[in-house]
Parts: sequence; structure tokens; C-alpha cells
Amino acid sequence: MLEKTREQERHSSHDRRSRMLRCVMNGNLTVGIAGHQKRRGLDWNWVNATLRAELVALGGVSRALSSLAAGADQRFATVALELNIPVTAVLPMSGYERFLRGKDLARYQVLLARCEQLVLDGTGRPNEAFLAAGHYIVDHCDVLFAVWDELPAGAMGGTGDVVEYARRSERRVVHLNPMERRVTAT
Repeated sequence: MLEKTREQERHSSHDRRSRMLRCVMNGNLTVGIAGHQKRRGLDWNWVNATLRAELVALGGVSRALSSLAAGADQRFATVALELNIPVTAVLPMSGYERFLRGKDLARYQVLLARCEQLVLDGTGRPNEAFLAAGHYIVDHCDVLFAVWDELPAGAMGGTGDVVEYARRSERRVVHLNPMERRVTAT
């Protein structure tokens, strides 16, 4: 039985690589984002430039998914739109804007007006809704961009939780560590 499981894993991995290659060749790749909202010492200029370079290098991107949270999500959506990549705002719940303030709220409203919108049924605790939105993005993208310092999530639904889910789901992850200014892909 173990032999069969390993064989199935090889086929599953091959199928994912084949799907990715077909998506890139057809210009039909969907990308998503999970990332920090705020971190002391984080260089947002590096994040913006690196997201842009990685999206351009990836090529064939036809759709970007973002919850438009403050920080990395909004920056990712901004870069995607600047590259003429349509963005779908995956909102964890109705009234999501109540979690944003000041410039983050203003940026959210501007971005939201330029995006298609998908509002999830985020009933229950907000952190559960945030995690569900992260899972939705992972489940519906070919490549997840993660702007993450590699520390565990500070609360349920944080970047670390979403990255862990993406890895368990064997999703391709382009990891931007903004503290070390390092990019890795798995």
C-alpha cells in the first residue's frame, strides 16, 4: 500500500507541474497573496519592487487574488493592477472595511473600486473569516506570493497560518522575506 501511495504522490506532483506549465503557456495563471500588514523594519519599497519583478518574471498571469488587507495585500493588488493584471478582491465578510483605518482604508476603497469582488460568508469570529479568506485564495491560485518574516502567526488567520496551509496543499509559494530581503520559491 505504501508503494501505491508514493506512486500516487509522484503522479500528483507531476499533474501539478503539468497544470502550472499549461497555465503559464496559455497565459492563464492565477496568483494570490498572503502577507504582513505591519512589521517594524519592513522595507515596503523592496516589497513593491520585488513583487513587480516576480510577477513580470512569472509571466502568463491572468488574475490576482487579494483580500485587500492593509500592507502586503494592498501593495500586491496595486502592483498587479499597474501591470494590467485583473484583481479579484476576496473579502472575508460583508463590512470588511470596518477593520481598516486612515490611509489603509482610503487605499482599500480606491483598490476595491478597480477590482472584481467576491464576498465570502464570514460569519462567526473575524479571525475565522480571515483564515477562510486565506484558504480560499490558496485553493484558487496556482502560485501564492507570501510576504512573510517566517515567524508563527500572531493570531489565527495570520500569514504563517496561510503559508502553512499552502504548503500542506502543495501549492507553489513565492516567499518574500522582507526582513532579510530574500526571495525563495517552493
